[in-house]
Amino acid sequence: MPIEGISNIVRMPRLGKIHLGIKVEKPGKHPYPQATDYFVVPEEVAAVFGPEPKELEIMFPTEEPGQFAQQWLRAYSMTQGLVCIGDGVTSRRKVDKKTGAMASHETKDWEWREGLSCDPQDCPEYMAKRCRRVMNLQVLIPKVPGLGVWQIDTSSFYGIVNVNSMITLLKGIGRCSFIPLKLCLGPIQVTPPGQTKKTVHVMHFKEDMTWAEMARLIQTAPPQAILSQGVIPPEPEVEEPPGDLFPPEVLAEEVSKEEAEALQAVEKPPVGATVPGRDPSTIKTRTEFEKACFDDLGIQPKEAWQLAGCTPAQVADWGDLYLRVKAKKS
Repeated sequence: MPIEGISNIVRMPRLGKIHLGIKVEKPGKHPYPQATDYFVVPEEVAAVFGPEPKELEIMFPTEEPGQFAQQWLRAYSMTQGLVCIGDGVTSRRKVDKKTGAMASHETKDWEWREGLSCDPQDCPEYMAKRCRRVMNLQVLIPKVPGLGVWQIDTSSFYGIVNVNSMITLLKGIGRCSFIPLKLCLGPIQVTPPGQTKKTVHVMHFKEDMTWAEMARLIQTAPPQAILSQGVIPPEPEVEEPPGDLFPPEVLAEEVSKEEAEALQAVEKPPVGATVPGRDPSTIKTRTEFEKACFDDLGIQPKEAWQLAGCTPAQVADWGDLYLRVKAKKS
């Protein structure tokens, strides 16, 4: 006999994850995430779309966005994993039973508590970036072998809005599932509060079809053999923080002082030091510019761009930019 609540649940397998960034490793520093202008894909996807694709041909797997595009505010800890999940109004939080505070590295006995407040504007975890908005998008990629979904995590405001908008648009016409779409990663210019304008790469959709062609496609019957059986995507992987969204050094802020210092230790060269024979004319790319700033001046990319006072898209001569940043730093 079937077991109520178990035997009637049929889930698609998760075939793998696609990332929107990479982990950068430098001597003496814990690996940190860096966004890319292409999808970071596993071998199976690379075999179809290339090693650094900027477009993927995807489909949404069901008609319920809550099944394939979950989006929450999530807080993580280095030692406790997922410690809070909320919607901006209420949250579910892992709490230290002894102190009543959020579970930390000192917690021995904890429990999940429901219905607690969730206000990003007044949340120390959100301010410290240990809590971020995260969408777990799970999609079908029909041209890649495997009968299941691929998970893509994003914390981009613009990327989340673009996905939600496409879902709403398609459902308004008729349906959103099993419609061929081109998911792209492309540049837009944004101006974060208190910062200069910069270029970021976010997910969006590009369609070559006309409205008439889209309407005819939506009117065709979807794969009823799948939808009628209630086959749904798996629950997204959320217990561990996405490595390309939550830097380990940020999560380490809540561990002991000694552990945090060990994780964040960076052996910086003296300010103004130079690599023997450094020729600015050899700096041709953004990566080479940021590496030269770190190696020679001991500054991270964020500080380098603050000193530069421009965006990567505005750079005409990387060597000249390096010299200007060096002059300001010294």
